[in-house]
Amino acid sequence: MKILYLLVAVFLMQCSGIHKTYHGYVYDNQTNMPLNNVFVEENLIQNANSGRSNSIGYFEIENNKESIADLIFSLKGYKKDTVVTVWSQHGESLMYKFLNKKSDTLFLRRVK
Repeated sequence: MKILYLLVAVFLMQCSGIHKTYHGYVYDNQTNMPLNNVFVEENLIQNANSGRSNSIGYFEIENNKESIADLIFSLKGYKKDTVVTVWSQHGESLMYKFLNKKSDTLFLRRVK
């Protein structure tokens, strides 16, 4: 019976539309140009996955299998930003950012 519950849980997760990786684009908020080499990491104490954006601002990093974490974006000359990747408002269904099949976008602000 436990195996049946496990199989159903895995099936529901795969059908939920949640991507197995964090992915999306990072742009400059003033010029709307893609940002290359932005460091993106999971906000976890241990075993945090990380990666960098490419020349078109796109990044993709593995989702830690144990949990869904917030993402930290940093690039020299820009304000560091932390993005909440999963939330619920007033008991509604869960909302996701950077985990959907469609890529999300973040605009970083320059440091003054």
